[in-house]
Amino acid sequence: MTTMTDPALSPRSSGPAPLAAATGVGLRRWLASSLTQHDHFSAYFEPLIQLFLPHWSTAGWRARVLEVRTELEDVYSLVLRPAKGWAGFQAGQYVEISAEQDGRRVSRIFSISSSPAYFARTGLIELTIRVQDQGRITPWLRQHFAGGGLVTLSAAQGDFIASEGSAPLLLIAGGSGITPFRSLLQQLQRQGSARPVQLLYFARHAQHFLFREEFDRLLLDMPQFSLTLLNNEDHGFISAEHIREYCPDFSARDIMICGPTPMIQAARAVLSELAVDPAQIRFEYFGAAPIDMQRANASDTLVAFKRSAINADVAAEPAQTLLDVAEQAGLKPVSGCRIGVCHQCICKKESGVVFNTKTGTYSDTGSEDIQLCISVAASDLILDL
Repeated sequence: MTTMTDPALSPRSSGPAPLAAATGVGLRRWLASSLTQHDHFSAYFEPLIQLFLPHWSTAGWRARVLEVRTELEDVYSLVLRPAKGWAGFQAGQYVEISAEQDGRRVSRIFSISSSPAYFARTGLIELTIRVQDQGRITPWLRQHFAGGGLVTLSAAQGDFIASEGSAPLLLIAGGSGITPFRSLLQQLQRQGSARPVQLLYFARHAQHFLFREEFDRLLLDMPQFSLTLLNNEDHGFISAEHIREYCPDFSARDIMICGPTPMIQAARAVLSELAVDPAQIRFEYFGAAPIDMQRANASDTLVAFKRSAINADVAAEPAQTLLDVAEQAGLKPVSGCRIGVCHQCICKKESGVVFNTKTGTYSDTGSEDIQLCISVAASDLILDL
């Protein structure tokens, strides 16, 4: 999910080269990974260097936390000033932020909730974050950076971006899934756009709607903008009746959906029921995409972790990612976001077929790199792990 005068460096490359093939840069990477568990010596010495040069980084751009602003009891916004050289973003994109917690680097993905125009004007970005139940990182970020500090920021990523042109938009948000839409609406206002926008905003309770006062101001400034607030207590879960009543011309609009996985699945089912062309629909999950495999005659599989000499029997149901399988087998593969964004869990598949939960596609049977956190065994596998 997805904020300037500090110095910056380009993101580092990843992945050590095997010794047999290592020459030049590859040899240096192999030595670094063998001796330090980093793929560059500069990454190993980074904490020491940052004692003298706090804005220095090998893995992205440093960003200073200027404010932690409370939005709701369980929601806050980080106001960040990225280092010089950070390239900016498009409304709807996200960033990965990293910080050191108890001696280890932790990373999370957040959508940018402020607009590109705000960044151009102030040099700042905002990340609006909901505190996760039993979460280790989201509560800690709010507490640790209450007095300011520095984090590492990735380049902006993602293609959850409004289509070009003036086609009317229907935005369907659930809970904190409103954050990329706040960015988009701010940008449209700043551009003086006349594009019609209908926002259907769902939340658990009436007190859980974010940015109410800001949206009220947008309603005054943007006559083409319409807002409908629907809380589950009074209105129930999203339904075809909601779409027909509050956006009767839905079939003529480009539709964007963002929110928790159950809400997105329900919204997509409703739009399918209403015969909306799938090409009109864009959506983005807050968290991992659901495992939605077509598994006719699915059978149990065997996953062989070659280097660890461990075999794992994997039941066909419920389907689980290979990262979960590896961890349940006692392995500790490197991982980060667990939603297919950071690519830290890439592993070599030597043989077998996997299902990619992010793209909804199956691999072929040959050797290839896969991401453990979004891959599910569709046959017996041999993994180089």
